[in-house]
Amino acid sequence: MDVLITLFYILFCICVIYPPTEFVSAGFTIPLMFENWLGSENVNFVGYHMKRITLTLFLHSALPLGYIFFLWVGGVTNPWMMACTYLAAIIPLLMSLKLMTWWEKEKQDNPIVKMLKPFVPEGGDWRIVAANLNIEFRNVDKVTVHLGTNSKLVTTETWIIKVCLYSIHAIKQSDCTLVATSTDSHNLTPAGEDEIQFITIEVIPNRPDLKQFSFRISAAALRDLQPRLLHPVRVPDHLTLQPTLIERFVMVFKQHVDENPIYYVDQELELCIGCMQSPADVKLSKRCDANTVPVLEGQPQCQQCNCRVLWCCLCIARWWAARAGGAGSAPAAWLEGRCSCPVCRAVFCVRDVCPARARAS
Repeated sequence: MDVLITLFYILFCICVIYPPTEFVSAGFTIPLMFENWLGSENVNFVGYHMKRITLTLFLHSALPLGYIFFLWVGGVTNPWMMACTYLAAIIPLLMSLKLMTWWEKEKQDNPIVKMLKPFVPEGGDWRIVAANLNIEFRNVDKVTVHLGTNSKLVTTETWIIKVCLYSIHAIKQSDCTLVATSTDSHNLTPAGEDEIQFITIEVIPNRPDLKQFSFRISAAALRDLQPRLLHPVRVPDHLTLQPTLIERFVMVFKQHVDENPIYYVDQELELCIGCMQSPADVKLSKRCDANTVPVLEGQPQCQQCNCRVLWCCLCIARWWAARAGGAGSAPAAWLEGRCSCPVCRAVFCVRDVCPARARAS
């Protein structure tokens, strides 16, 4: 009986410390179960994590005592039970004494306050820095990347923040340099068509009073993070950031589009309605028929698109990849299929995507 209880409790502890998706969905996590006491992270970021770390450490320190309680409820009786109970009770007791010191003396010994003190100007108060950090965290333009079950990276206009299970690392972007130190790749499919690359990045402070930390992020997430960074991540020459599957498809798609004849327009090209950044530079113009391009079983015939030049090649390629990937086809067969115009839904193939250029006056 004690073996079954032990195995069950080990599994329970793992789920409490590293909650799986099912536990998170059911709300069985410490932050969700105590959200009324913790408050809102978005409203008071610093205060929220002060409470969260304190509560997490106390509850985790009580897990050994919970194990003894489960053994007692299960009817397990041994001579060593009483001694183990005293030892297990000492752990949360000592942790409570330690945590109490964090909240005394205006929280001067709290690890988060110590982390903020280097950014406090002479004669200032750490609460001012905390208030500024809270305001920036509430901005909608922050970038949040989940690093794991219990950790995430938040990048605001001024700060880079790594939230961990028992700690928080924060540093101003102007006070640090980001350097990629290693990479590792993992195949998501047996054929190796879909590969994900992770990069370990060291946050190296420019001041001796700041602590260095690191985080591991996927290459795709790094590309989303880059625009929010004040300085780009330095990548040594011996490291190579591999393009994602979508990026590789976009490059091949663009090569095929460049082989098609140019479609000239009389008016000036406008911005792409998809990204609103690049000029619209492709026109969907039916060029194929069933004799030149074979139609696979279940595929519709190509149709004439009457839309004007609205899209850039990058957006059309991503649209194609999203439709092909959603259909469940293998990446190697994406170009063989057909797609539909995002506006009029006219069916087209890659031979119908022509580069668009403004006619010289």
